[in-house]
Amino acid sequence: MRIKSFPYLFFALLFIILALYPRPARPYKAKIAVFNFNILNLDARGYDATVTNTLINFLERTSSLNILNRKELETFLSLNDLQQNCDLSNVVYIGNRLGLDMIIVGSVKKSGPVIEVICKIAKIQGKSFIYNKKLRSFGDSGLREEIRRLSFNISKVIDLDIGKAKLAAPKRDIFTAPVNITFRPGTTRISLSWENGPGSKSARYKIFRSQSEGGPFVKIAQVTQVEYIDEGLEKNTAHYYRIKAFDTKGKESDFSKTIRAETALTPNPPIILSTQAHVKSIKITWSPNPIKSPDPSKIMGYKLYRAKIARGPYKEVANLLGKDLGLGIDTTLDKLFKINYLDKNLADGEEYYFKVSAYNEKNLETDLSSPMKGSCLPVVQGVLAKGDMIRQIKLSWTQATSEHVKGYFIYRSTSSEGGFVKIKKIIDREIDSFIDTEGLKDKTTYYYRISLFEDNEREGSMSNVVSATTKGLPPMPRRLKAKSGMARKVKLTWNICPEEEVKGYKLYRSTAKKGEYVLIKKISNPKKNKYLDKGRHNKPLMDNTTYCYKLTSYNKVDVESKSSKIVLATTKPRPVRPSGFGGESLHVKEIPLFWQPNPENDILKYHIFRSLGDEGEFSEIASVEGKTSYVDKWLKDGWEYRYKIKVEDKDSLISDFSDMIIIRTKPKPRAPKGLDATFKEGKAVLTWSANTEPDIASYNVFEKGFFGLSKVDTVNEPKFIMVGPKPGKSKKYVVTAVDRDGLESKPTQPITVFGR
Repeated sequence: MRIKSFPYLFFALLFIILALYPRPARPYKAKIAVFNFNILNLDARGYDATVTNTLINFLERTSSLNILNRKELETFLSLNDLQQNCDLSNVVYIGNRLGLDMIIVGSVKKSGPVIEVICKIAKIQGKSFIYNKKLRSFGDSGLREEIRRLSFNISKVIDLDIGKAKLAAPKRDIFTAPVNITFRPGTTRISLSWENGPGSKSARYKIFRSQSEGGPFVKIAQVTQVEYIDEGLEKNTAHYYRIKAFDTKGKESDFSKTIRAETALTPNPPIILSTQAHVKSIKITWSPNPIKSPDPSKIMGYKLYRAKIARGPYKEVANLLGKDLGLGIDTTLDKLFKINYLDKNLADGEEYYFKVSAYNEKNLETDLSSPMKGSCLPVVQGVLAKGDMIRQIKLSWTQATSEHVKGYFIYRSTSSEGGFVKIKKIIDREIDSFIDTEGLKDKTTYYYRISLFEDNEREGSMSNVVSATTKGLPPMPRRLKAKSGMARKVKLTWNICPEEEVKGYKLYRSTAKKGEYVLIKKISNPKKNKYLDKGRHNKPLMDNTTYCYKLTSYNKVDVESKSSKIVLATTKPRPVRPSGFGGESLHVKEIPLFWQPNPENDILKYHIFRSLGDEGEFSEIASVEGKTSYVDKWLKDGWEYRYKIKVEDKDSLISDFSDMIIIRTKPKPRAPKGLDATFKEGKAVLTWSANTEPDIASYNVFEKGFFGLSKVDTVNEPKFIMVGPKPGKSKKYVVTAVDRDGLESKPTQPITVFGR
C-alpha cells in the first residue's frame, strides 16, 4: 500500500515546490527607437538610410531590446508635427510621449572614400546622452562590419543601464496594509496600483504573487511607488496578488487583501500631448497610441486620472464615452486623433499630474499613460499699489502669459477686512497697470484686489490685498512766458519751482485757449526753466499761427500740480506773395521779367517758375537774389510762356505764388504768298505778294534741287529776274521772308520754271 502511494506523494511534493518557487518572469526588454541618421554634407546622401536600416537590422537580433516599428514611429511623429533630429530636448520629449527607455540618434558625413558615423544613445528618464561613439569606414566594404560592432556596443550599454538598481530615499512610516488595490490587464502584463492604508506614510512596498487564491504567495518585486507592472506573463492566465508596506528597519505591515488579476488583450495606453491652463480648470489633450495593439477590440472610452504629485496616487476623475465627446452613443473612438477634456473645479495656481487610460468593448482598461504635469491659471501676481498721489492710486501687476486670459477685474475697499466692490473691468490681457481716479479723497488709504477672467467672464480667485494712500498736489509753476515772432518755433521760459518734491515739468500745447491741450514735453530736470517748441519732426509748428501753452510740475510718483496760467505766442508769418509781376512780349528768343520788391526786410531770394501751354506743369527755372528782374533766354520763336514767382526769407519761409502772367516771344514772318513766274524778253521773272509785317527787311530766293535748297539771291522787293532755263529744261524755286531781327519765314510752295 505504501509503495503504491509513493508516486502520488512525489508529484504532490513537486507541485508544492513549484508553487513556492514559481517560474521566474521573463527578463525586461528595453523599449527603444532609432531615429533616421542625419547627413552632414551632400556626399553623404543615401548613407543616412543605409546606416539607419543596417543598424536596426543588427539590433533586432538582440533579444533584450524591444525596438519601435519605424512605420509606427513615423506615423506618430507626423500626426503630432514632430521631427527626427539630435536635439536632446526634442528626443526626450518624444521618448516620454512614447514611453520609451532609450532613443538612438546620429549623423553621417562622407569625405572622399572615408565615411564617418557619429552615434548617440539618449536616456529618456535621465534626460541625457549616455553613449557617444564616432566610427570611420574606408569605403562601403567595411561599413557593415563597423555598424555590426556598433550594434553590439549599443546593446551592451543599454543592458547595463537598464540593470542598475534604483533605490528611493528612506522615510519614516506608519504601517497599515495598502488599500484600494486595482489592476489593469495586458496581453503579457498586469499593472497594479494601490493607496496607503489609513494613517500610513509608507514609500516602500513588497509585491507577492501566487497561482491560486490560497497561496502560497512568493515575493516578486520591491518598489518605492504605489504602482507596479508585472511583465512577462503568459496570455489569458490568472494571478493572485498581495502587497505589504515596510521600512528599512524591517518593520512590515500586514498583507493587503488578495486581488485576482488575469492577463488579457487590451489596447495600448494613450499618449498625453499637452495640458493647458485655465481658470480653476486644466484642459488635457491626448491621442491614441500610434503603436498597433494585438487587441482587435475597438476603443470605447477613456479614463482620466489625477494626482497632486507625479508619483501619485492617481484617482479617476472622468470616464469619457463617445457621447461625452459629441459623438454618437455607440461610436468608437479609434478614429479620433486628438481628444480634449476640461478638468474643472480645481484650485487656481495649483499644479496637478494627469494620466490617461483607454478601455475596449470588453471594458478592459489599458495601462496608464506617462504622467503630464498641468496647472490652473494662477491668481494675479505681483500686485502693487502706488500712493502719495493726489486723488490717484496706480495699480500694477504681472501680466498674465496665457492667451486664454481676456482681462482683469479691479476691486476696491476702504477696509482690509472686506467690503470689496468691483470698480473696473479691463478687457486686454496685455495691460498691466491701472490708475484709479474715481471718487478718491485726499490722504485716504484704499485697499485693492485683482482677479483675471477668461471667455464668458469665467473669473479666477482674487489676489492678495494691497493698499496705498493718496496725497496733495505739488506746487504750481509760475511766470510762464512765450515769445512770438519766431519762424515755426516758440521760446518758453518760467520760474523754477524750488520745492524738493518737484522732479520736473510737463508742458502742454493747444491751438485754442479753451481747447484740448496735448503733452508736448516732459522735462525731467527740475532746475531747467526754458524750452524751445519746434513741434514734432513729422508735424512742425505752422506759420502765422497762435499757440496756447500751460505748464505743470510733477513729483516722484508722476502726480501733477495744477496748471499754470495759459500764455499765447504767434509764429512768424510767411512773406506776402510778390506783386507787380510782369514781362515784355515779342522779344527774340527771350522774355524779360520784372516785379516789385517784397515789403519784408529779410527777403533772401525769389523763385521763378515757368510752364508751357495752358495745361503744362510749372517748374522752377531760376532763383534770383538781390534783384527784381530776370531774362528767360533760349526760348522758341512765337511761343506763349506762363510764369509765376515765389519769395523766400532768411528763415526759409516761402510765400504763396504771385499772379500768373502769359508772355509770347516774337514769331517768325509768315511765308510769302502768290509766288508766280513769267517770261519777258527771254528772261524768267518771279513775283509774289509783299509780306504785311512792318519790319520785313528782305526776301531770299532759293533753287530747289535734289540735295535741298540752294540760295540764289537776296532781294529787297517782291520780284526777282533771272536767265530762264534752256529749252526743254526746268527749275524749281521757293522764296522766304526775313525781318529786321534776322527771323526767316518758312519757304513758299515751290514753283517750276520751264525753259523756252
